[in-house]
Amino acid sequence: MTVPVVAIFIAKPGSESELEALFRGVIDTTLQEEGCISYQLNRDTDNPRRFVWTEEWQSQALLDQHIRAAHIVTLFDAIKPLIERSDVIVLEKAAGGQA
Repeated sequence: MTVPVVAIFIAKPGSESELEALFRGVIDTTLQEEGCISYQLNRDTDNPRRFVWTEEWQSQALLDQHIRAAHIVTLFDAIKPLIERSDVIVLEKAAGGQA
């Protein structure tokens, strides 16, 4: 069974553009990773400081590999001063299509 993930990041006021640019910078590389089914960056229309990633991975092991990938480790270090808070939620698929 695949592993869906929702990751929510709230940018500090004034950091939205810089955070979005950093997020956009990892998309192409991540989409080429083994096990990546989908990887989409979204922005809340009611709260432009809220960024929501929707992802789906072929397995927990491949998701773990993604989290340890150099471009993601670098990203997480770079965004620390730009975010107010974050939540990464690993889900168990109950029904339906891709995340």
